[in-house]
Formats: sequence, structure tokens, C-alpha cells
Amino acid sequence: MKPISIRIISLASRSDRRRQIADQFDRLGVSGYSFLDAVNGKQQPDHPLFAHYDPAARARVKGRGRDLKPSQLGCFASHYLLWQECAESGQPLIVVEDDAILKENFPEMLAHSEALLQAWPFIWLHEYDRAGPDPRMTVGRVGAFTLVRKLKNHFCAVAYLLSPPAAVALLDHCRVWVYPVDDTMFRFYEHGVENIVLQPACVAQDHGSPSDITGSGGETPLRLSDIVRREAYKTRDEVWRLWHNLRFRLRFRRPAS
Repeated sequence: MKPISIRIISLASRSDRRRQIADQFDRLGVSGYSFLDAVNGKQQPDHPLFAHYDPAARARVKGRGRDLKPSQLGCFASHYLLWQECAESGQPLIVVEDDAILKENFPEMLAHSEALLQAWPFIWLHEYDRAGPDPRMTVGRVGAFTLVRKLKNHFCAVAYLLSPPAAVALLDHCRVWVYPVDDTMFRFYEHGVENIVLQPACVAQDHGSPSDITGSGGETPLRLSDIVRREAYKTRDEVWRLWHNLRFRLRFRRPAS
């Protein structure tokens, strides 16, 4: 298997951030990386991939006034382009956003990347750094790494190892966009791409460097009808996820870590 290509999502205008992450790869002796010019939703509001977004479906599940922002659509489109690249080439990719902090064990992950892909077709490479419970179960070990399956969400889409079958599954599921790209990827109970995480992680996120792609903004208050409908969809998702997790446990039959 030839070395896996590393694709970095980064706005073409941010040469400073490109230099910052390139310096990290160079310091670790990692080559084979290249940049994808991220889609800037604010400057490219008519990007053809935005036709996948269904604002009516978004309003049904999240309420009116909760549209995805142009910056969120740009982030989704940027990842989507790399899923297409992976699926069409038939070659796996490592996808990294330009606010990633590479850890010292990143080269070790690269050395085991073939075995990791043989174990699971999709693996998150970055750490989970939110407070609170993070339910999971152990689903494999490769070298010094443990592979765990998250029973709920991960956090953000900073870095991941992607195989062509996983890319195809994500593309098939994302014919219609309703949620931000990371939330969509976490919905394993819908698209079937399991939420597998590498431990110890080989990437962290630079929280001191806010994303140029996702951005943020205020939201309008929800009507009572929207709140009721949103909670109904939330309950549906929780039941769907619990059922999927139960079926997975019965098939896998390994104890939780």
C-alpha cells in the first residue's frame, strides 16, 4: 500500500495558517501533504454544492431561524470534496483541518495506517476535549493504539482517516444536507459509518485559533411549535442511536472499556 495522502482543508487566503501547519508536518518529518482550497461560503454563496442543502428540512428538525450559515455550508462542501476525491480515486485519505495541532505520535499513526484501515474504514484522529461523560467501548488495538467506538458524539471534524468505502457511504447519505458536517458525520446510526476514535489521539485542536470556515452567529428565538418539534426529533434520534448501539454490542460482544 502506498503512503496515504494527507489533505489539509485551508482557505487559500490564509497563508499564515498554511505555514503554521506545514511547519508542524515538516518538524515531524511527514511529507505527502497538500492543501485543499476550502470553500468560502461567504465569498462563494452560489457554490454548486450548496444545492444539497435543504433549508426546509433544517427548519423542521431545528426550528425556523436556525439555517446553516454560509460559512457552515463552506465547511461542509470542503469535506464533501475530499470524500469525492477519496471515492473517485479509490485511495484512502487523511483529512486534516488547518487548526490542527499534530502530536508527536502522528508519524507512528502513519506507520500503522494500513492496519488501522483494515480494522475500521473510518477513524477519528483527534482527541475529545469536552467536559462530561464520553461513553465508549473498545473495538480493537493496533500497535500502541486502542480503537474505541463512541456511543454518542465526538467533537468537531479536525482530523480523520478515511477509506473509499466510508467516503462512498458518507456521500450517499449526504445527498441532502441538514446538519453541519461534523454533526452529520457523528450520525453513525443513520449512515452506518461507525464512530471509531484513535487513542491516544495523534491530533488536537488549536482552540486559540478560531476557524475561518465555520464561524458563528446569533440565533432568533424559537416558537413553541418549533421547540416541540425539535424535541420530538431529538427523542427520535436518541431512540435510534440506542437501538443501533444495542445491535452493535450484540454483534461485537466485547466489554465496554
